[in-house]
Amino acid sequence: MLRGLSIVGFVSLCVCTLSVSATKLFYPPLPKVSEEDQYKKGEHNFEYDHEAFLGRALSSEWSKLPADEVMEKLSELFPKIDVDSDKKISIPELYGWIEQHMKKHVLRQADLKMQDMDSNKDGKVSWEEYRETQYPSSTEKGLKEKGLGEFKILVSREKKRFDFADTDNDKVLSREELSFLLHPEESKRMTSYFIEESLDIFDTDKDGKISVDEYLGNEVNRLSKSMLDVLKKSFNKELDSNKDGFLDRNEIREWIFPGAHEDPILVEAKHLMKAGDDDKDTFLTEDELIKHYDIFAGSRVTSYGDLLKDEL
Repeated sequence: MLRGLSIVGFVSLCVCTLSVSATKLFYPPLPKVSEEDQYKKGEHNFEYDHEAFLGRALSSEWSKLPADEVMEKLSELFPKIDVDSDKKISIPELYGWIEQHMKKHVLRQADLKMQDMDSNKDGKVSWEEYRETQYPSSTEKGLKEKGLGEFKILVSREKKRFDFADTDNDKVLSREELSFLLHPEESKRMTSYFIEESLDIFDTDKDGKISVDEYLGNEVNRLSKSMLDVLKKSFNKELDSNKDGFLDRNEIREWIFPGAHEDPILVEAKHLMKAGDDDKDTFLTEDELIKHYDIFAGSRVTSYGDLLKDEL
């Protein structure tokens, strides 16, 4: 998709050249549901369903089991999802189940990062620890004057993000605060910060929106005409949804965090309900869950991690 190119390709090019305009502006879209994940060749990707419902470890583990064992395990899982114990699973319960384990995944990823960053093992990450991992001082060696200046700008920008993620202002990040910094799309507060940061970087005339010229920035002097044409086309056809020639805050949000206008958990919960709800009463019974075990359990190792090891 051109949208993907406009972010990933553009930012990658900028990273290579240490361009101030966009380097390290964005983090990769994280454990969010992408259109590419949920659909393959125009059809819903059932592998994604397994991942969203079970998590990485169990999805892989259960894929190796015979059908009768998978059905038995789903039967054991049912009451854990059926929070009100009325013998049926509602959309809110299905939503809560998926959301709970997505959040666990994000925190678990933060824990893994914490292990790498927390050099003094106090359970928190200081700016010095974070910087040395993300922007090691050794990187500065060998940079020429211009590159060094741009590198320092990037570090300064990252420090502001760090400070904003430090919600209790104690100068260190807890695992939850670190997760906000690593996965800003999971926090409305951080999402808003990144939108304003984008405006601060790109909106040179400070009119509260980004024009195509501001979007391209100094890449006009760096990229080939064909690449610039691709970026302009991406801006006009993919990013500027209201076709006014500018990116407003809502469009910037969609640029930085594609699909953020939709709730991916709700989309998946509704899909799973539709796929398994045979009598169309908007609930899943245990029998329906087991009958459609091929939808709810099975296949690919994915990005949600070992989420249910503690559950079963």
